Amino acid sequence: MQRADRDRLESAIASLKGHGVSLVYLASWHDPFSNPTVYASAVFSAWRLPADAVLVVFLRGEDRRWSVEARLGEKAAGRVAPPEWEGILAEARIEANRAHPALAIANLATRLLDLLISGPKERTERPRSWTWAYVVLSVAGGGVLFLAARTFLCPHCLRPLRRRASFRGILWTCPRCRFTRTGLR
Repeated sequence: MQRADRDRLESAIASLKGHGVSLVYLASWHDPFSNPTVYASAVFSAWRLPADAVLVVFLRGEDRRWSVEARLGEKAAGRVAPPEWEGILAEARIEANRAHPALAIANLATRLLDLLISGPKERTERPRSWTWAYVVLSVAGGGVLFLAARTFLCPHCLRPLRRRASFRGILWTCPRCRFTRTGLR
């Protein structure tokens, strides 16, 4: 971990402690359980972390990719909203594999601090008019797909019909069962 990332992480950990949450970070290249979730739970209980602790475990797999798992103590789980926390962990997983895990844990600590300061974000529901618009568009799209399938697929074997020109106009024929449909004039 570089000095700037370490200083940023230490200040975020001190600020989190002021908000009633202890952040513990572990980076490991060996997972004896072959399951990051079980490993995080085992470390949490083996280290006897307090109820206000948040344990974040970065594990490097054999495919050289980092996985990020977390375990929250009872008090910490009450202070951190689950949907926002899952979003923070998802961002940390992406950053750990794109950049460096040290940067990912520093950003995770900062985002967790921002979440504790601002509180959980209220979710706003979409207006019902948009819901109906999606339903109408889905039905219309389904109708278009049905008509296209009825026009361009053989009703017997569901193979695509081939277009052929003839002296009577356009013919649509099935290459498998020889079904023939005449075009409209």
